[in-house]
Amino acid sequence: MKYYIVEKHYIGPNPHDVEHIDFNRFEISTKLPRHESKGLVLQGWLGTYDDVDLYAHGAYGSLAAAEYAVKALLSGEFRRDPDDDLPPDVLAVYRPGRYAPITDDALIQWLEYKIEVSADDDDNELERQADTMIYELQQEGRTAYRAQMIDCLEFLRDYAREERDD
Repeated sequence: MKYYIVEKHYIGPNPHDVEHIDFNRFEISTKLPRHESKGLVLQGWLGTYDDVDLYAHGAYGSLAAAEYAVKALLSGEFRRDPDDDLPPDVLAVYRPGRYAPITDDALIQWLEYKIEVSADDDDNELERQADTMIYELQQEGRTAYRAQMIDCLEFLRDYAREERDD
């Protein structure tokens, strides 16, 4: 049995939408990678389908060898998806990054649950809170960019100011 690596990379117009924010991945599969017109492709571009670029990264004689190759391709921190949600022909999915990214909407909901942002908080206070909240978010397996965290904290502060002024 052969194991094939296919990289899937979202290139569409809405990379921050819920269904796309953590889309990019490497899949190890027993299904032969095919290009629509070229047929079987073991190494190289497979085409673009529904705003997703597909690249083949070789055939391997064992799952362990394919996993080693994926880890080399990721060349940094990565995480593996749980096996129970995979399609039948996919044996493993690896995603870049130690933590899963979070959308702005989900981050705002999480922040509302975790802390109280006051209408009186100044920018310096929000910046101090941002670092702490990123750390706490990462403890739950998610992450946000610092600028994203600050933007969401500012949104909650502005909302608190509107509520106070009404």
